[in-house]
Amino acid sequence: MKTTRILPFAITMIGTTSLYADQNQTVGMINHTTNPRSVREIMGMNNPIEHAKGQLRLGYITFDSDGNTPTTGYGLGGHFHFDTKRWNGLEVGVSAYTVLNLGINQNPANVNPDFFDADGKSFIMLSEAYLDGKWGNTEIKLGRQILDTPHADSDDIRMIPNYFEAYTLTNTDIENLTLQAGFIRTMGGWENGVDASRFVRIYETLGSDEATDGVYYGSAVYEGIEDLTLSLWYYNFNDITDVVYAEAAYSHTFSDNLQIVLGLQYDSAKQSGATLLGKQGANTFGISAELAFEQTGIHILGAYNQDNGATGATPFSLGGGPFYTSMEDQTLDMLAAPGEAWMLGGGYHFSAIGIDGLDAGVAYGHFEADDTSLYESHETDAVIEYTYSDRLTLTAAFADVVFKSGIDENGERLQDFRQFRLVMNYSL
Repeated sequence: MKTTRILPFAITMIGTTSLYADQNQTVGMINHTTNPRSVREIMGMNNPIEHAKGQLRLGYITFDSDGNTPTTGYGLGGHFHFDTKRWNGLEVGVSAYTVLNLGINQNPANVNPDFFDADGKSFIMLSEAYLDGKWGNTEIKLGRQILDTPHADSDDIRMIPNYFEAYTLTNTDIENLTLQAGFIRTMGGWENGVDASRFVRIYETLGSDEATDGVYYGSAVYEGIEDLTLSLWYYNFNDITDVVYAEAAYSHTFSDNLQIVLGLQYDSAKQSGATLLGKQGANTFGISAELAFEQTGIHILGAYNQDNGATGATPFSLGGGPFYTSMEDQTLDMLAAPGEAWMLGGGYHFSAIGIDGLDAGVAYGHFEADDTSLYESHETDAVIEYTYSDRLTLTAAFADVVFKSGIDENGERLQDFRQFRLVMNYSL
């Protein structure tokens, strides 16, 4: 879920599926995978290796909106993860996550809310506690865990990622086909819309005053055609909406220097059950292309999304969301109306000229409703990442958002803003 949808216009993936977890092995603005990605996904990837045992994280963030007092946050966080050895196919996993507010003597009114709990303070939480059973090609995972699916993901771009209390079943008996079914009951972490320090029911995260069961989902991912991955997902947000997401991803290496990744996506949503959050009518299409010139160090990314449904792109994503054009802050669902978005980006890895570990990227995105008087904005992102070793990385990210039109929940015109964050990760 975007906090921008639940708390409008505020600062706004180690999973169980082969498509969204196994492929996302690196972080960084330009590091490459075999699936199409948005700028937001590139920035928010989880590295399963880094999170296997533990991690320390030191972060700084500042948010400066026109006409308002800037907010800042200084945080120290981290987690330690423990897994038992498997016994008769069963394994238990537990991790604790701590975030400390280092802003000593800071005015509480000026604390950036993205790093800490609902009161801008330090917290500790049991972020993972699961029972994992694996027998042959079938795996069952029950309890608190990280997920990375199109409409529920970790979106790891702050001090703590998103976690879920979920119950998942995965099967790979059929060659090249991964089947999954699951149920999501609660969500913890920075984007749950209520309090990052605790797990809350999904209906609270989505802004409903009436209780619902949660989210039921199922998926099929097929990788039996050379260079092509096909995926189909269905989500039932109980008594709120039904969502269908489909994607085709094509990746081909033409030479040692050139790789191309092409993506097509379709996302639809329609109200269901008691329709607790009103009418839903999303009908979203997307296309993405990424070129990687490895020997020269250049990556180029472009994407386009359009929604022609009655209510615009679905806002019901528990995390960063699936849209190819998603930026650090702006996403297609913010329009809350039919419209379109496009983005262009480029990156450079300096290892091409002998500076190992240093990557940089810049991207520009434009978002507008069909009726531009309702919403129009553009965002410019810049990222620098330095990987000192397999354990230590440093990421600096800047976003500049300009609104040509748009109204917030209080009826006020949306204000331009600038956001900068600096995060250092040390993996244990």
